Amino acid sequence: MKLKVNPTRQELLRVKKRLKTAKSGHNLLKEKLDGLMQEFLGNIKILKSIRENLEKKIPFAFFDFFCASNMLGQKRVNALVSHFPLAEVGLSFSGVMGVTIRKGELNNAKEIEKTALSFIASDARLYNSRKKIVQAGEDILKYANLTIKVRLLAEEIEKTRRRVNSLEYVYIPEMFRIKKYISQKLEERERFDRTIILKLKETQKT
Repeated sequence: MKLKVNPTRQELLRVKKRLKTAKSGHNLLKEKLDGLMQEFLGNIKILKSIRENLEKKIPFAFFDFFCASNMLGQKRVNALVSHFPLAEVGLSFSGVMGVTIRKGELNNAKEIEKTALSFIASDARLYNSRKKIVQAGEDILKYANLTIKVRLLAEEIEKTRRRVNSLEYVYIPEMFRIKKYISQKLEERERFDRTIILKLKETQKT
C-alpha cells in the first residue's frame, strides 16, 4: 500500500519527533498502567478482608439485638435507642494516579460514639449489639468507598490499556513505517542525483 506522505527531509524530521513523543508517552502510560494495577489489586485484597469481617460481625450484632428485643420488648428497645443520632454522611474527593475518587465520610462519628446507652435501663446484649452495629456501619462505609474506588480504577485501567495498545500496535509501528518509507525515498533520490552528477561529469570530459 502506497503511503500518502511527502518524502522530504522536513517531513522525516517531523515523523522522528512524533515517534520520539509517542515512545515517551507509551513508556509513561505503561508505568501508569502498572501503578494502577498494583493499586487495584491491593484494594481488592482490602475489600475482600472487609467483606469477610462484615460477614462475621453483622449476624452477631443482629443476634444480640433480637435477644435484647425478646427480653425487653420492642417498645422499650425503641425508646432506649430513640435518642441516637442518625448517621450523617458527607462526600470528599481525592486523586489517585489521575483518577478522581469520591469518598463517603461519617460527619458525626464522634457524636454517635459519645451517645451513651445506660446499662441500668437496658440489657447487656442491646449494648453489645449497638457497639457491633456502629463498628459494622464504619466497615460498611469503608466497603462502599473501596467498591467505588475499585470500579473507577478498573475503568481507568481499561482506558489506559487501550491507549497503550493503540500506541504499541498501531501508532508507533505506523510511524516506523512512514519513517522507513521516507528514508528509502530520500536514499533513492540521493542515488539518482549522484548518478546524474556522474553522468554530467562524464559528458563534460568527453
